[in-house]
Amino acid sequence: MNSSLEDRTQIYRIPIRPQYKRRRRPKKRNNFPRFLLLLALIVFGIYHLIDNQVKTDFKPKTVNTNHHTALDLPFNFSPKRQNILLLGVDATNSNPENPFKGNRSDTMLLISIAPYGKNINVISVPRDSKVYLAGKNRTDKINHAFAYGGARLAVRTVEETFGVKVHNYLAISNAGVIKLIDTLGGLPIYVEKNMKYDDYTAKLHINLKQGNHVLTGKETEGYLRFRHDSFGDIGRIRRQQWFFNALLARLKDPTVIVKLPELLKIMPEYIQTDLSGYDLAKYLGIAKNVDTSTIQIATIPGAPSTKGIISYWIIDPEKTQDLINKMVYRNKSDIDTRDLSIGILYANSKTDNANSLKEELEAKGMEVKMQSSDALSKNYIAVHNLDIAGDTITELKKTIPSLKDNHTIYDPIGINRAGKDITIVISDL
Repeated sequence: MNSSLEDRTQIYRIPIRPQYKRRRRPKKRNNFPRFLLLLALIVFGIYHLIDNQVKTDFKPKTVNTNHHTALDLPFNFSPKRQNILLLGVDATNSNPENPFKGNRSDTMLLISIAPYGKNINVISVPRDSKVYLAGKNRTDKINHAFAYGGARLAVRTVEETFGVKVHNYLAISNAGVIKLIDTLGGLPIYVEKNMKYDDYTAKLHINLKQGNHVLTGKETEGYLRFRHDSFGDIGRIRRQQWFFNALLARLKDPTVIVKLPELLKIMPEYIQTDLSGYDLAKYLGIAKNVDTSTIQIATIPGAPSTKGIISYWIIDPEKTQDLINKMVYRNKSDIDTRDLSIGILYANSKTDNANSLKEELEAKGMEVKMQSSDALSKNYIAVHNLDIAGDTITELKKTIPSLKDNHTIYDPIGINRAGKDITIVISDL
């Protein structure tokens, strides 16, 4: 980003939508009854959530809203959009009585769930984003909001910065991530490169090899926190996004579903949330039913600061507004797929696959460029032109069935970019 743009947008405070009324301070709750309720719901719900293992009376029902189909759940999901702020809190050096007090939220994901749970979009907010913290007349990194005022201040800051309504939050400590993955029996994921790093002060030791692995909880923590490569914190954000998809896929496994009661007995120690037990049960149901290939993922656009001694992520206001419109408010696109300029970035071992895809795309009237690479770890569709909305990508997947299972990432920054509008990545996997 050039210096003139950076000077204009050192602080991003452009409201995307009219602001909402300030949230009232929530009353303190006793978490234990909520989780007893949740435990009972899950034990009952297991019989309805495992495909083809038990009979169920809950059949898909057509709802009278744009002919969408409700999920096969023992309850109906909200007919309104739900935005949830997921916070990963670095609680390594925490107060044992309250592991969340005074710690930063080094992971911040805004999860937008469409009415009736029909699709999910995820926006990553870089932890170094330079913003005004809510209620404070000064700028700071957005991850400091949690340290200064907990989840309540983090939620208000996200609402005021991006002009979106956050309906609920869920904060989990790094110890909670470790416990979560170990209780689930590990996390199957592809590690895209060798990762080696030791921080004796933080007691963080990472030693992961490239390839497919079932990571333990501690290894998963290392995968999520590693950022010592050419992409730095943006590379770490991308791994957080892969983790989110891998976790949803893991929760669809029937052998994991039966472990949920055990998980929900031990997790209250590691999380903070304003979700009720009933709400958490609904989201677990969505995780089991959602098609992860339909999830669209993005990172708030911007660039690293080039001035001063403090490292900031300088948010791009115009691109961020476009992104919020596409991912949260679901603005429609008027771009015809035939007008797209597409790049195919492919591993050398997939040359034949890439050439076949090129022929298919060109037969549909699209402009296609080809580029090979030896450093590709995932198959996905990267959208660089933020004028392209999700319905255009859906149409593209229908036109080219071989792309149906590819994840979609909005990437105006251009990591692994081979096309003007869109890059289709074909890896060795």
